[in-house]
Amino acid sequence: MTQEWLTLGRFVSRGRTWSGIALSALLGLLLSDPLSAVGAEATGTITGAVSNAATRNTLQGAAVTAPGLSVSVLTDNSGRFVISNVPPGTYELEVTYIGLDPIRRTVTVGAGERAVRDFELTAAIYKLASFKVTGEREGNAAMITEKKNADNVKDVIAMDAFGYLPNMSAGEVVMRLPGVAGSPTDEGLAYRFNIRGMDPTLNNVTVDGGSLTTLGTNRSFELQSITGAMFEGMELIKGQTPDKGADSLGGTINFKTRSTFSMKEDSRTTYNFSVRMAPPFFEQTPLRSQHRSHPILNVTHQQVFSVFGGSRNLGTSVNLFYSENAVGGFESVFDRTNMSTGPAPVFNYQTWDNANNRKQKSIALRTDYKWSPTTKFSLAVTENDNFERLRRRVRVSAAASGNSNTQVPSATTGIVPGAFTNRVTVLRAIPSTSAAGTNTNNIDVQMDGPLNYYVRMGRVDFTGEHTYSNLNIEYVAGISRTTLNSGTGRGGQLNMRLFDPAAQVPGRAVFFGGAGWIIDQSENELHPKFIQNGGPDFTDARNYLPRATDGLVRQRNEQDQLLKQFRFDVRYKLPVAAPTTLKAGFHWRSLQMDQWGKERQRWVPKATAAYDPAFRFANDDSYLSYDRVKTGRKIPIWQAEGITKDGRPADPALWNEDFYFNESQKFVGTNGVTEWIPATYIMAQGRLGRGGLLGRTGYLTGVRFEQVRTESWGWVRSRLLSTAAQQRADPVGAAVADYGVNYRTLPGAFTQKFPSAHGFHDITPNLKARASWSTGYGRAPLGSLLPGETPNDTTQVLTVNNAGLKPQQASNWDTTLEYYFEPVGSLTFGWFHKTISDYIVAGLDRGFIADGPDNGYDGQYVGYIERTSMNAGTVYVQGWEFAYNQQFTFLPGALKGLSASFNYTRINQHGVGSAATPGGTPILGREPTASTPAVYFSRRDIANFIPAAMNASLSWRYRKFNTSLLYNFTGEHPTSISVLSPALNQYRYSIKTLNVSAGYQYRPNLGFTLNASNILNEPQRWYVGFKDRTRRTIINFVTVTAGINGRF
Repeated sequence: MTQEWLTLGRFVSRGRTWSGIALSALLGLLLSDPLSAVGAEATGTITGAVSNAATRNTLQGAAVTAPGLSVSVLTDNSGRFVISNVPPGTYELEVTYIGLDPIRRTVTVGAGERAVRDFELTAAIYKLASFKVTGEREGNAAMITEKKNADNVKDVIAMDAFGYLPNMSAGEVVMRLPGVAGSPTDEGLAYRFNIRGMDPTLNNVTVDGGSLTTLGTNRSFELQSITGAMFEGMELIKGQTPDKGADSLGGTINFKTRSTFSMKEDSRTTYNFSVRMAPPFFEQTPLRSQHRSHPILNVTHQQVFSVFGGSRNLGTSVNLFYSENAVGGFESVFDRTNMSTGPAPVFNYQTWDNANNRKQKSIALRTDYKWSPTTKFSLAVTENDNFERLRRRVRVSAAASGNSNTQVPSATTGIVPGAFTNRVTVLRAIPSTSAAGTNTNNIDVQMDGPLNYYVRMGRVDFTGEHTYSNLNIEYVAGISRTTLNSGTGRGGQLNMRLFDPAAQVPGRAVFFGGAGWIIDQSENELHPKFIQNGGPDFTDARNYLPRATDGLVRQRNEQDQLLKQFRFDVRYKLPVAAPTTLKAGFHWRSLQMDQWGKERQRWVPKATAAYDPAFRFANDDSYLSYDRVKTGRKIPIWQAEGITKDGRPADPALWNEDFYFNESQKFVGTNGVTEWIPATYIMAQGRLGRGGLLGRTGYLTGVRFEQVRTESWGWVRSRLLSTAAQQRADPVGAAVADYGVNYRTLPGAFTQKFPSAHGFHDITPNLKARASWSTGYGRAPLGSLLPGETPNDTTQVLTVNNAGLKPQQASNWDTTLEYYFEPVGSLTFGWFHKTISDYIVAGLDRGFIADGPDNGYDGQYVGYIERTSMNAGTVYVQGWEFAYNQQFTFLPGALKGLSASFNYTRINQHGVGSAATPGGTPILGREPTASTPAVYFSRRDIANFIPAAMNASLSWRYRKFNTSLLYNFTGEHPTSISVLSPALNQYRYSIKTLNVSAGYQYRPNLGFTLNASNILNEPQRWYVGFKDRTRRTIINFVTVTAGINGRF
């Protein structure tokens, strides 16, 4: 695919009228400002900085008003303001900021002169406040101020708004915003979130407006990959504006770094040293109890220098972070047969022990240089490593014959008909008749680890900014990369299966399975009795051997993502009575993702292929599982690394390797995609007048145009695969014939525009109403763009990936009513509605594949139906948001240290779908036909849609002491839907977690904190079909974090 069109000249000359208009507007703006400078020679300029006298930080968003000029401006991110084109004379300036007392000063301006006036704001409450209270109070006030001053709908929060969080993770802050709902991972970590009902893969995460590389192929950014300690604050942008990327259906999370010029001191150092513990007075898994304490270290240093004859014109900052986020966990799974009435037996019972230590280390460097009063340059460099070297997982599963939720108990099944309730399931022993053990009950013991998971992220950004009287020019160039190495680590994955030695014939393949058991949950639903009911003794280690097809597996994969981006923005303030600003720009971004199945291998022991009565693998008698502690069940455990060396068999003579698997996976696991997105935009913002009713009414409107080009590459399988005999005889040649001859490249392209309009009105100085309409999109996962072909010769259907998938489009309406308390607080009511068109629907037929070598499949699959995902239906989302926070400094005595926050989100999603064939499974978004009527999908029918979320906090500070409660609620929601079999629908119970913390600030450079996370040990729980059928439970246990902190 040619990349000629990516040059700027090619981009403009392609007949894109709107591109020429936008770029012409840029040139026009650049030329217009020097003309206005001629008239400005008879006027002057007022400039200065606004800071907080108590914290010595400059203040962004402070309102500087000159009543005599009918002019009001806001300070920038370094706390500075500029009022240009001021006639000579003396003027009074008034500065206001939420939570601080207003201040008035006069300033005299001469013709052609620059008058400087700085302001230091304070409040009476600071006289009684400790350093910690002062710092957090300013952070909250800054974020409320930014939200109030915004032209669009968004929520803003300081990273320290909830004090020192136990892991300093960005996700711990995101989860507490209105409109955000998340489900913890199986390790209890918070890093994937739905925003206004939209899946994490359909939202965007940025830093200072620049996109980030993601992990995997689904576009979801995992927030555990970065520490919140790097940033000053975060904004959740819900109303998209033309000058930002439109690639978000629910909202964009933008992390904001602090300017090094935002402090008045010449240097400042902050630190936080903590220890995260699994205390002995709370229950833990045995393995976690052996490794109870792990450190979390964070140090930030900022310094301002005077260089090259300037004054405080060079600022630098460095942040160093190191964390060991150790976790332990237990899981139980009870899969039940599809029965909509009466009790349903358990056909698959699993337990899982997990221990992991996620280590993260990062360094963030930033340098700001003021070349002149009008020009500033910045360079930011970040390196972040997130790695796991010691994760161990042990899973024990007991599965009935057939291992299927559709298998009805009968005279031939393992589950005994009539011998089950919702609390007791009886399975009889069935002798095995095959090596695979498909006709009998099986007990498997799976061990993997220590696993490897390495994420290395690097980022460099250069920013230039030129600020003149009415003109601002900003440009950013950045490059970032992420390298992900994942796999089974140095131990590999060992899969042991129960067999009956008495039923084996030496020299022949082992027949696995044959045991029976009783699962009795009558006394304890989570930890049932597991009783032998015939067959081989499942507590005897000699009755286990590695499985026939995947006894030992080794996987090592690598994925690299390289992101390049450039942004050029021009903002011009028109010389008209009503404050009006035009802004236009050109943005360009490219993302390259490549992945390799570097080492994928599997082995079967020779003793499994040809039974040897004398051969067994030694188990690990020292391993004590949480399941054994709670139930006494003595299922033997093996350690994969005990029989391997660097993931391979320690003694290769005992194993047969599947060489064809290794060769074929080199093709299957190797592919990539590149995506280019140039964009232009133009917008206007301002107020309808300079004063009065019109002066209190503002707007922002414009349009963004984006072109998207993609090209993916990879290998796919042949229609007819080689035989098993051919694969054994020539594994390399068979893999080439099956995959290597089928190299594919898939192009994709589309062009879109995204208009938006935002309006607001200040009903009173503290009461603001907003209404907005905006558009955005959610791109298809990267994995959907990769080559992929799966034939079904029986049905004559070829299922393929679709590189031409367009994004899902969203038309968004927002209304909010915001009230701001003095001294610090706000109350917000909001309503939103989304219409999502071009909804991506899987399993749609594009027609029959034509004959000929150029049919797209090298002449194969003639007459097959081509089935793929396409843009089809429409889905609707509507919701309400309520948010409240306030610091009660007006209360008497010790009560003035109280503060509280609360937010609640309620969302509904619905749509219409239909089945592919009469009587088939309905699919959301699929257009109804005469033979497949419409089926209505409510929020209970859409997987992973979270309808409700709530957060609450209560904190109290008295002199040097502080304490707080943090509560989070995520509503019940479906995680898997089977429309035709409701008894198989899976739902996640609501989750309610409570964190408790306390602290003591001895002096500014020394404070103490103590935090207990999930102090009530709330488990994660799912049910299937009905609430009395619990399917899955995960316990992550309680952790306590103790630390010291301070500032110099």
